[in-house]
Amino acid sequence: MKLLIPVSVPWSPYGLVSVATVTLLGAISAAAPARLLMFGVVAIGPPLAVATASPLTVLSVGGYTLMIAFAISTWQGLLGSTDQTLRLLTVVCATLVSWSLARHLRTALRATASAAREREMLAAIVDQSSDAIIASALDGTLTAWNRGAERIYGYTANQVIGQPLANLIRPDQPDRLPQVLADLAAGQQIRIDEAQRIRSDGTPFLVSVIVSPIRDEYGMVVAAAATERDITDEKLARQRSERAARMESLGQLAGGIAHDFNNLLAIILNYADFLGEEVSDDGTRDLARIKDAADRAKALTGQLLLFAKREPTEVGIVDLNEVITEAGDLLSRTIGADIQLLCRPRSEALPVYANRGRLDQILLNLVINARDAMPEGGVVVVETDLADVHAEDSTPLPPGQYARLTVSDTGTGMTAEVRDRLFEPFFTTKPADRGTGLGLATVYGIVGDAGGHISVESALGIGTTFRILLPPATENADQVTEPPSESRAGHGELVAVIEDEEYVCDLVLRILRENGYRATALDQSSLADDDLNGVTLLITDIVLPGKSGPALADQMRARHPDLRVLFISGYSDSELRHRYGLGEETRIVQKPFTAVEILAGVGEALSEAHQVRR
Repeated sequence: MKLLIPVSVPWSPYGLVSVATVTLLGAISAAAPARLLMFGVVAIGPPLAVATASPLTVLSVGGYTLMIAFAISTWQGLLGSTDQTLRLLTVVCATLVSWSLARHLRTALRATASAAREREMLAAIVDQSSDAIIASALDGTLTAWNRGAERIYGYTANQVIGQPLANLIRPDQPDRLPQVLADLAAGQQIRIDEAQRIRSDGTPFLVSVIVSPIRDEYGMVVAAAATERDITDEKLARQRSERAARMESLGQLAGGIAHDFNNLLAIILNYADFLGEEVSDDGTRDLARIKDAADRAKALTGQLLLFAKREPTEVGIVDLNEVITEAGDLLSRTIGADIQLLCRPRSEALPVYANRGRLDQILLNLVINARDAMPEGGVVVVETDLADVHAEDSTPLPPGQYARLTVSDTGTGMTAEVRDRLFEPFFTTKPADRGTGLGLATVYGIVGDAGGHISVESALGIGTTFRILLPPATENADQVTEPPSESRAGHGELVAVIEDEEYVCDLVLRILRENGYRATALDQSSLADDDLNGVTLLITDIVLPGKSGPALADQMRARHPDLRVLFISGYSDSELRHRYGLGEETRIVQKPFTAVEILAGVGEALSEAHQVRR
C-alpha cells in the first residue's frame, strides 16, 4: 500500500481540523473577558497542522490564526496594547516552530516512502529472478522462496517455507549443512561451484551456490540468503564439448599413427611379394603368414582412419530398412541361440546417402557389442524410423528430419564413466583376447563421416540403447561406379619419384623398374637444379617436409607443362583434396598400396597423357 503525502494540497483533513479548532477557540476567546488567558489557546492551530507534513498548510493555518487573534484582541479594546502584541507574537512563534516541524516531518515521510518503494522494487526483482533466491534462519529453517526457486525446484513457497533446508539436499551427499550454517553465523560468505539438489519429482540436478549472512541494524548475523543457479544443462554442454574435443584430438592422433603405419605396411606387403618369387615352398608359407598379419594390420589402420574420419568411402543411396532386413539372418546366427534378435523396419522405405558396407559394419559392431553385454542371454531389438531434430535439442545436428537406426539390448548396462569413454579408440571393458577397443570407435567415425550423430543411453542392470541419426537421401539417382583400373606395363617411360620415406621411395622405384619403366628419385631440396628433360610422369607424396607435393608439382609443371602427376599418401583422400585444393579428377593412390595398385595409377595417368597428345 502506497503512502500518499499531502505536500501540494493545503487543505488536507488535518488542515481543516486545525482551521476549525482555531475558529472555535477564537469564538470562545471572543466571548470570554479580555483578561482571561483563554485567548492563548488559539495558538494551538499551527501545531495541529504539523500533522499534514505540509509547511504551506502550517503557514496558512498560522496566518488565519494571526488574523483571528488580531481581530479578537482589537474587538476587546486591546489595539496597540502590550497584551495584543504578546498574543500576536505567541501565534507567530507557534507558527514558525510548527512550520519547521512540518518540513522535518515531510522530509522524514518522503524518505520512508522512498525506502518503501526501494524495498518493493527489490522484492519484485528478487521474486522475478531466474535464479533461486532462498533465505533461511541460522537453524536451517526456510523463510523465503522466490519464483525462481519454484521454477527450479518445483515446490511452491507455501510448501517449503518453515521446512528444514536439509530436505533439498540429496541424502547420499555428505552432510555439510551444519558446518555451512556455523560459518555463516560467524559472518563468512560461502561459495560452492557445484552442489547437488533434488527437484520435487525426485530428479537430481546441479547448482552453483553463493550464500551470504544477513545482519540486523546492530551488525549481528540473524539469517542467511542463498542464490542458486541451475548449471545442469551448462555442465552437460561443457562435458559434450570436452568429449568432442577429446575425440577430435584422439582422431588426429589416430590419423597420424595410421599414416605412419601405412608407410611401414606398404614396405612389408610389397617386399613380402618380392620375396615370394625367390623362396622355397616352406618360405612361401612363412611369407603368407607375414602377409596375413600385415593385411590384418592394414585393416586395423583402416579402422583408425574411420574413427579419425580420414578413410575415403564410396557412398550411394541405401535403404536403411533393407540393411537391417538382409542382415537379420546373418546376425541371428552370429549372436547365438540364447539371444533373440528382433528387426523392426519402418513400414516405408528409408533411403540414406551412405556406404552400404559401412552400414553393415555399424550394425554388426552394435549387435556384437549387445551380445557381449548379455552373457545369460536376452533380447536385441533393431529398429528404423524417422526422427525430428529441433533447434532446442542437445543433438549437434541442424534442425530437420533424420533417419534413425536404434539398437537396444537387455544386457548388463554400463556406468556413466564407461559411457563417457565408450567411443575412444582402444578403450574396452572386455578381456584382451575378446576385443581391440576399435569397434565402437569405428562406428563413431563412420556415423560422423556420414554427417550423422550417435548417442547412447544405458543403465546398470537394465540395458543399453544406441541411437544413430543419419541425413535422409534427397535424390534417388543411381550411383555409377567406375571399374577398377588395370595395371599397365611400361615401355621405357621415365618416371620421377619424390617420397620422404626412404624405403617407400625404394619400393616404388623397384616396382616401376621391374615393370618396364625407367625410374629416378628426386630430392625436393635440389629440385630446381635437376634435369627434368624426358620425365613423363611425377609420382610424389602429398604431405612432405617443407613444400607439399602439389606445390612441387606446380613448380615442375611451370617448366614442363606436359608433365603428368600421380599423388600417393597415407592420409584421407577427402581431407587432402580439401586442404590442397585437389579436384576429383586428380588421382591419389592410398597407402599401403600394392604393386598392382601403384601400376594401375601410373597406367591411368600415362593414358590420360596419350589422350591429350592425340
